[in-house]
Amino acid sequence: IEEITAITAGRNSKRQIYRLPGGTERVINTKSTTVVDDIVEELCTVIGVTSLHEREEFSLYCIIEGQTFTRPLYKEQYILDVTTDLQKQGAVYYLIFCRSVWHYPLRLDNKLYIEVVFNQIAPDYLEGLLLVMPSEQIDNEVVYQVAKVAALLHKAADMDHVPTLKETKFLLPKPALSARDIKPPQWVNMVQGSWAEVQDMSASQAKAQVLQILAQWQLFGSSFFAVRRDSDPSEGSEHILALNKHGVHFLDLITHETILHYPFTEVISTRQMETEDGVLYLDMKCGNLMQQRISRIQTDQAVEIARLIKQYITIDQRTRAMTME
Repeated sequence: IEEITAITAGRNSKRQIYRLPGGTERVINTKSTTVVDDIVEELCTVIGVTSLHEREEFSLYCIIEGQTFTRPLYKEQYILDVTTDLQKQGAVYYLIFCRSVWHYPLRLDNKLYIEVVFNQIAPDYLEGLLLVMPSEQIDNEVVYQVAKVAALLHKAADMDHVPTLKETKFLLPKPALSARDIKPPQWVNMVQGSWAEVQDMSASQAKAQVLQILAQWQLFGSSFFAVRRDSDPSEGSEHILALNKHGVHFLDLITHETILHYPFTEVISTRQMETEDGVLYLDMKCGNLMQQRISRIQTDQAVEIARLIKQYITIDQRTRAMTME
C-alpha cells in the first residue's frame, strides 16, 4: 500500500543514508526497485572494488538501536521494504556497508578502501581477538609488531606527539596489558621507540601499514562469535568461533589457540534449530564421506554464522575449480 501511495504521489525514490565503517556516509538515491545488491555494487565501486567475485565479499547490514546483533540483509531484498517496515515500527536504524568475507588480498591503492577495512579490523585488534598467546605469553616477534602497531594507531588518529603512558594503554590489545612477561613501562618504552619510524607518515599511510602487519597474523580477516559447544565437558564448553578463509576454528577463550579446526572442504552442511524457549543452536556436520560428526553450538548468531560458512564454501569451491582448470 505504501508503495502504491508513494508512486501515485510521484515519490518512488528516497535519499537513503548508507554508512561505511569509520563514520563516512554516502547518500544514494534509492528507488522502490533497488535491491541490496545494487547498493553493494555502487559502494564497492566507490572503494575501488570492481570485480564481480571480489564484490561478493561485501555485504549490507542493518543495525537497529537497542538490539545486540547486526542483521545481515540478503542480496535480493528491496531496500525500501526494509526501511519502510522499520519506520513503521518506529525503530532507529542504520544501514552499514562492510566486508563480511576475507578471501581476496588487501588492496591498499584506494584511500576509502583502507578506511573501511581499517575501521573494521581495529576494534577486534584492540579487543585482543587477533592475538594468539600460547600459555598466556606473547611471542617475541609479535611483541615488536604490537609496539609498532600501537605507534601506527597513534599516527592513524592524526596525532603528532610521542604517545604518553596514558595513551599507550588504549593503543595496545587488551590481553597485552595483562601479559605476565611484559610490564606496562616496558610497553611504553617500546611504543615510544617505534614512534620515530612512523611520525612522518600520513594517517592513511599509517592505517595501510597497520593492515599490512596484521594481514600476516593467522586470525586476520576472521569473523568472531561467542559460542557454547555441546560436546566433551572436559574441554570447557565456551569458545570463540573464528571463521576465515582457512575454515572454521574453535578458539580457547583466553589464549585464542585453535582447539578444533575444520577446513571448508570438510564442512558438509549447517542446520539452524530453535528450542521452544527460544534458544538458538547451529548443527555443523563435518567430516568426509566415510566419517562424519555433528558439532552442535549454542549461539544467538546462528543465522549469520550459517550465512558466512555458505559464502566461504562457495568461494572455496570456485577457487579450487579455477586452480584445476
